[in-house]
Amino acid sequence: MQKYAIVQHITRFFWPWHGARRQPPTSVRRLVGLWLFALAFGAGFTALGWDDFDGSFLMALLFLFYIVDDISDGVPHRWPAALAAVTVLWGAARLTSAVLPDSLDNAWAQSVAAAVGVTLGLAVSATITRLPERRPHRSVEGHDSGFGGQDSR
Repeated sequence: MQKYAIVQHITRFFWPWHGARRQPPTSVRRLVGLWLFALAFGAGFTALGWDDFDGSFLMALLFLFYIVDDISDGVPHRWPAALAAVTVLWGAARLTSAVLPDSLDNAWAQSVAAAVGVTLGLAVSATITRLPERRPHRSVEGHDSGFGGQDSR
């Protein structure tokens, strides 16, 4: 049985087992803390001016860790939220870097663009994971769901 353990872990990452309870979305307090930490962490590394680590890269990496955490926890609407959040992160960072003035240092321009992307990505992810879940439609006994309104008995 042990040889299939890795397959079960991978399968549970993508699809929770039948009857599993979904975890509630990340609390707003934790999201704000993550957001402030990512911005401070990215700004700190940008201020240090290390060539190996860019602050914008680290902000995006922290954001992606949050997305993977939501996916592994099984929050509602986790896959659409992850796709939308990463798309918004990328698009907002690209648009922001395009409109920033050239007088700004390149490292700081990338950090500001990443900060905008992370902020909007977190907002999109938090909004989508808080949408109500769609419940499966149950048919009512004695009610025919067939065409034409005729009883199929």
